[in-house]
Amino acid sequence: MKRSIKKQIWLSRDEAEMLKKKAKKACLSEAGLMRFLLKGYEPKEKPDEEFYCEMNRMTELAEAIERLSRRADRDDEIQMDLFREEIDRWHRFQADIEARFLTPDEAELKWR
Repeated sequence: MKRSIKKQIWLSRDEAEMLKKKAKKACLSEAGLMRFLLKGYEPKEKPDEEFYCEMNRMTELAEAIERLSRRADRDDEIQMDLFREEIDRWHRFQADIEARFLTPDEAELKWR
């Protein structure tokens, strides 16, 4: 999307500092943060240590699926229900991570 319209706004020193801090916490530029807010979304802050622990869990799940896949290559008879169970576990985990850490919350703005 080409952005060709420039908007300038005046902020107090406190407001400017607040905008800067909030943008930094969300790993966005100040303009990027404002665009998110205009669209009715409140971006999430950069994930904490819990996020990285969950990413380690994701790696463990991926490795379990990989092991099952290698076993399937060696054996013609793999327990498909076990394989499907691991895949389902992976998808639930992925959806949970996206919801908790990555998907912006819809802002509760009354003026939208």
